[in-house]
Amino acid sequence: MAAAVQAVVSSLQTNHASIQLHTTESSEYDALRKTFILTPARPTAIARPKNADEVAALVKTCRENQADFTIRTGGHSCSGETLVDNSLVIDMRDIAYVKVSDDKKSAKIGGGVQLGGLLEALGEHGLVTPCGTVSSVGYVGWSTLGGYGPFLSLCGFGADQIIGAKLVRNNGDVFEADDELLKGIRGAGPVFGPIVELTIKVYPLKEMLSGTIIFDSSNMISTWSTLSEKVQNLALPGPAQLQFLGMEFPGVGKVTGMLFTWVSDDHDEGRKWFDKIADLAPNVMKMVESKTASKMLEDNNKLVAYGVYGRSYTISLKKWTPEVAAVMGKHNATVPNFNCMICVHSLRADSEYKESVFGSREAHHMVEIIAMAADADQTETALAWGQLVRKDLRETDQENILSSTYISLEGFKDADLEKIYNKHLPTLVDLKRKYDADNVFRNGVPKVI
Repeated sequence: MAAAVQAVVSSLQTNHASIQLHTTESSEYDALRKTFILTPARPTAIARPKNADEVAALVKTCRENQADFTIRTGGHSCSGETLVDNSLVIDMRDIAYVKVSDDKKSAKIGGGVQLGGLLEALGEHGLVTPCGTVSSVGYVGWSTLGGYGPFLSLCGFGADQIIGAKLVRNNGDVFEADDELLKGIRGAGPVFGPIVELTIKVYPLKEMLSGTIIFDSSNMISTWSTLSEKVQNLALPGPAQLQFLGMEFPGVGKVTGMLFTWVSDDHDEGRKWFDKIADLAPNVMKMVESKTASKMLEDNNKLVAYGVYGRSYTISLKKWTPEVAAVMGKHNATVPNFNCMICVHSLRADSEYKESVFGSREAHHMVEIIAMAADADQTETALAWGQLVRKDLRETDQENILSSTYISLEGFKDADLEKIYNKHLPTLVDLKRKYDADNVFRNGVPKVI
């Protein structure tokens, strides 16, 4: 396979000299290879295309030489599978344009745009679009595999914002996705090949509220029990989104916290709701401020170490129960380091959106278990903690556990696609066979065939 990629490099240097190529000897190779989850994998070369035609040339050349390749949009694969040894990386991050429509209801965006750059560009027009919480995440990867975030209850998942897509076919042709393929892209986009452009919904919003609450954490089981019970009984309005946290806070220690976001221009109402949330249990710190969505992502990015060891796990729960709260509190108290965390993303009501293969559409709490470490020597401890959190949650009431998990935060190699996509899996398999029967994009996720 290494010889095949070397043949691709030689062909590109001869026939497509305009495409930037970085081999292992390049001074920029190590910086470009770096990903959120560090991996020992060393691709033979990294290509940085600037437009759809260059991506098409890369795909066609790889296919002609039967060379292994991967597509990178951000590098936040939380199971560390962005890179493959002896392959070519098609790094899309230079294709990062944002073009807002005249009616300001949609935008065409490049396939390598990251969340921070996208929100910054939209902010110049007084607009936003649903996003995650960290600026360096690639939008295409985040949105096409689901997309949880602070806009979830008001606007839906990231996948639900996609209204058009331009891809490169496995023979190198550039084409527009029809409605049938768009349904597959909304939930399993990477499996069909490099997406060079998406058309997405955008919404008017100048500034949002972003708040943090640290609750009294002297008895974490009690705190989790109180908060989960009371939050479950709240009739939260659409603009409000809550994110439970179990973490080690710098300078404070292990704490139970909550992130509060309010995506509406009515900040007076949002602050009232923030105070209601803070009063649900005794707290030791609370702060909320108005900021643009891009500033929120930028600030969060400063708190995340880019380049860690380990991985994440997920499990989705239908409701908070005393048993679940006890597990959360127990493991909140044993978080092994600053890079480990329990983080909960909630869909408060069943989703009505039908044109997507994304499977987790009933109300649920997606528990993100971040089992990572900045020091390689601490990796096994972090992973053991994460696995134990998931195991203990799996052993709670089986009727309360969603069969599907969130594939973006799970390991792609061991993902149970029947559970993740459930009734949509036959549709997904049929689309894969229709658009990539030869499995040229075999390193795309999920692994459908």
